[in-house]
Amino acid sequence: MKNLSGFSLIELMITIAIMGILVSLALPAYNNHFKRSKFTEVILASNALQRAIEVCFYTRETLSNCDSFNKIGVQQTDFTSSAFMSNIELSNTGGSYKITSTASSEASISSSGDTYIMVASVNSNQLLWELSSTSTCISEGTC
Repeated sequence: MKNLSGFSLIELMITIAIMGILVSLALPAYNNHFKRSKFTEVILASNALQRAIEVCFYTRETLSNCDSFNKIGVQQTDFTSSAFMSNIELSNTGGSYKITSTASSEASISSSGDTYIMVASVNSNQLLWELSSTSTCISEGTC
């Protein structure tokens, strides 16, 4: 009598099919996690600009003296040098002071680039920052 050892062709095909299903479920979750880690650079660039604005605010005592890159004493390219940062903007309209950071497509789940918007408010001569609910990174889950 012959001693059979090994796997049959059907057993190998079932194993490969199960592995394919597991990989197809795990790969999108891995890619999203990888993009969230890249989006961290966008947050860090925004935080660096926030600190520069805070220094300007505490030395000049008003946000209207700190509402452009020139007034702060920095350049916009200082914050967009990362490959994952598409754009960063300052705006001071109607007393609403915002930093809008836009991620590149590499660091965004959406193809248009996730935005990270921080809004400043002055309370008891202190500058406070809050993440705006209009930031698209909230709905995409990158921030």
